Amino acid sequence: MSTSGSMAAQLMRKQSFLGAAREQTWLISTAFTVFVLAAWEGLAMAGVLPEYIYGPVEIAAAFVALARSGDLAAQTGPSLYRALSGFFIGSAIGVMLGLLAGVSRVFRDLFDLTQSFTHPIPKIALFPAIAVLLGFTDKSRILVIAISAFYPSYLNAMNGALGINARLLWVARNVGASKLRSFFQVVVPAAMPRALVGVRISLMISFVLMVATEVVGHSNGLGAGLMQAYRDGEYGAMYAGIVAVALCGVVANAVLQLVARGLGVGRHSGGASHG
Repeated sequence: MSTSGSMAAQLMRKQSFLGAAREQTWLISTAFTVFVLAAWEGLAMAGVLPEYIYGPVEIAAAFVALARSGDLAAQTGPSLYRALSGFFIGSAIGVMLGLLAGVSRVFRDLFDLTQSFTHPIPKIALFPAIAVLLGFTDKSRILVIAISAFYPSYLNAMNGALGINARLLWVARNVGASKLRSFFQVVVPAAMPRALVGVRISLMISFVLMVATEVVGHSNGLGAGLMQAYRDGEYGAMYAGIVAVALCGVVANAVLQLVARGLGVGRHSGGASHG
């Protein structure tokens, strides 16, 4: 057998092994989830759990009832608008500035002190101050979400750019590429896998802040709906709202992964910098 044929056979075996491993992992994960839900439902039916902790079947029934009433759609629309608007604004600015900071010491030093000072602050703590200026409006909620989404995207994009092999830039410059062309054709593609890790973290944080900002002040949306259900003692609707938030996050993350695959961005195996 030729060397190329042997390498092709090894590659096929490796791909087959990885595919089988992914399928096995999916089966184990699914089986574990089913086991947890079944155990939870069993405890609920046996009366072991407190009456305010519903079982999965009862929560599913409440979710269906909330959807049929139209309340679920009415709550989900405003929430998605706030979460996704803040996410797109914050993560886009974060990735852009992070890439610039990764390739420019001047930019990195310029943002370092501000980033180090503001990063540890819980972003929900800024909501009252922002509300003083903008009121308890969608603008203030989106701004808080955008600020929260900024940091993971910024830090991971910067670290991705800093981790680029200097030889790649050296080769690009030696073949006559300008700094701008090197940035878009070398830095951006090489740093994007790590930057995408930060973007995914930003997406999840956006949904967390979506709920946090909606339970404060006069608002609508999933966060306000589940808090109102809690006040009214309608625990089924409360749990249904929590499930709706989780589903929104899962679907949004899946869409982001599909977009990344479509753009040819692979997964990054390194650690991530959180916001």
